[in-house]
Amino acid sequence: MNIHWMSILPLAAMFVIATVRPINMGVLAFVGAFLVGTFVAGMNAKAMIAGFPADLFLTLAGITYLFAIAQNNGTIDWLVKIAVRAVRGRIEGIPWIMFFIAAVLTSVDAVSPAAVAIIAPIALGFAAKHGINPLMMGLMVIHGAQAGGFSPISIYGGITNKIVARSGLPLSELTTMLASFGVNFVVALGLFVMLGGMKLMRRRSPRWRVLRAAPRSSAAPRPNPSARGAGSRTAAPRCSARSTPRPSKAPMSIKSSPR
Repeated sequence: MNIHWMSILPLAAMFVIATVRPINMGVLAFVGAFLVGTFVAGMNAKAMIAGFPADLFLTLAGITYLFAIAQNNGTIDWLVKIAVRAVRGRIEGIPWIMFFIAAVLTSVDAVSPAAVAIIAPIALGFAAKHGINPLMMGLMVIHGAQAGGFSPISIYGGITNKIVARSGLPLSELTTMLASFGVNFVVALGLFVMLGGMKLMRRRSPRWRVLRAAPRSSAAPRPNPSARGAGSRTAAPRCSARSTPRPSKAPMSIKSSPR
């Protein structure tokens, strides 16, 4: 067995062990790297540590930590609610909202599986509530996450751009990002058409109709004349009660008039 197969087999074993057992895959990768480097490649510890991408590790750790904070403090849920309100009851816009939210998350800091794991339950809840095809909603979230995955400041984009730059190949970060976004957008558009998206364009959320009618119905009882009349009735005895002691000075003025 050559050195290449002896390096691939520990990698496959790492995925199997991390799937079967609750062990962090990164820890297994460190163990596998030192085992392969020591017994297969004949490297010492200093040479193996020198090949560790410290700058890339720091980028991944910082971005993942920032995304975890945004998830725990409710920022992502707030963003989803604001975006869904922006469609104003147009059900056909909800799948596209999920597409673009997943794209935004992966373009700034999130790993694609993490963004899908967070957005997919919310999207499927909206699908069940508004009668949207759940398969279409799930695929829109997945392709949205892949659409923004090659942003220059994302994890995948940063890894890809650094590897290409080290290889001395020509690179355009903006072209890579737009190509990934364009391909996934076209695929999402085809899925939207094939999985019932055109039917959603003829529907509207009944809840939005109720919300639009609510201000009109709530404004009706405000100019109620009976309420104003009741207020004037209650104010009348207060005025009369205050004005009752004032006529007591009238007899004095009458007695002094003959003089």
